[in-house]
Amino acid sequence: MSAHDTTAGPRRANADALPSEAVPSEAVLSELDTPQGRADPYPVYARLRELAPVYCAQAGPVYLTRYDDCVAVIRDPSMRAQNAQWMDTVRPGWRDHPGMRITTESFLFRDPPDHTRLRRLVSATFTQRQAESLRDFVADRIERVLDLVADAGGDGGVVDLHEILAAMLPIAVVGKVIGVPEADQPLLREPLEGLRLAVDGSRDDATVEVIDRAATALLAYFADLVARRRRDPRDDLASALAARGDFSGEGAAGGHQLTGGHQLTGGHQLTADELLQALILIFSAGIESMVDLLLNGVAALFAEPSQADLLRAAPALAARAVEETLRFDAPVQAMGRITAADVVIGGVRVPAGRLVLLMLGAANRDPARFAVPDTFDLRRTGVTPLSFGGGIHHCLGAPLARLQAAMFLPAVLARFPGLAPAGPPARRGLVLRGFARFPVTIR
Repeated sequence: MSAHDTTAGPRRANADALPSEAVPSEAVLSELDTPQGRADPYPVYARLRELAPVYCAQAGPVYLTRYDDCVAVIRDPSMRAQNAQWMDTVRPGWRDHPGMRITTESFLFRDPPDHTRLRRLVSATFTQRQAESLRDFVADRIERVLDLVADAGGDGGVVDLHEILAAMLPIAVVGKVIGVPEADQPLLREPLEGLRLAVDGSRDDATVEVIDRAATALLAYFADLVARRRRDPRDDLASALAARGDFSGEGAAGGHQLTGGHQLTGGHQLTADELLQALILIFSAGIESMVDLLLNGVAALFAEPSQADLLRAAPALAARAVEETLRFDAPVQAMGRITAADVVIGGVRVPAGRLVLLMLGAANRDPARFAVPDTFDLRRTGVTPLSFGGGIHHCLGAPLARLQAAMFLPAVLARFPGLAPAGPPARRGLVLRGFARFPVTIR
């Protein structure tokens, strides 16, 4: 079977589960929650792949670490999202928390037909053509970022590249797409940081409280923005969605509280709750994972100076640099699917209703798919990372993300030939892999 063959992927189960090296696999998996594992999870992924590439935890998810298995699940239409019905069975009471609701009820975690309906409403905004139309705007914002770096580091001082990027580039780009005024964007950074924990944080009471406060603030802001766009439409996504929303019932658009959604009336295509959830999802995902992608790319280039020199000498390799960054150090390391029926994945029987975690970071370094996978190499061809997912849930913002990264990486190297790390950066996240702090010097 070739590395591209997915015929060994999910199929109706007709066999008992194969034996698994449960104890050693569990021990390896636990290393991901250590400081060393969070700093560099890839050796852990490799050991887990060797022990049990389809690992069924005793009381938890099924972990996939092979590329072919992940592709097969991504492409399998019978697999389900981690939808509201599934959440009811595993986390009763989740509907009482706005932080969980605005993520779980968004179209990212819905199945057809609702997913199809909601995604169709926003997909036209995120085509390759639409991304290209923002090229001049992205170029201007990158220039502003580089000017700030030059001003802050011109005297030899240390610059936090994370802080400047988070404040200036992705938030401005996705803000323009959605219609978030530039003056409002700094006010939203703190709740965005809090909402990130809904994907990559613990579930202790203190964390849940932070997530809920963040969600409440974002709901209030976007409800107000939608109200403004209903009164005064603009050429932006908030206006386009507001024109399709049903505001006949009480709830999100009026009182800033999610109501659970009412039935659509007339020719409307989404409820007020669905509208706010879509805007918050797109806004937060377009910022947090984008900053992670940019900094993961810079970190990889720092670790391989010969590749940085190659990109400086040949900026046309920018697209390859982006794909290699996505493969080498994906900003989204895992995604979940739920089995709708008993299936066999990679020879292992998985019962219906089980959470399957596709370890995208592991799949992107599967030696059966990528030669010398732990090497960052811009000369690599045929790179097809799974970092943006696939199938009906393929990342909407992929064209815009690729555009920003392909413009930023060669630009920062060209502007600052002496760009270098200034001490260890502060890593954060396991599912969302990035940096909380990224100190650099420019000379």
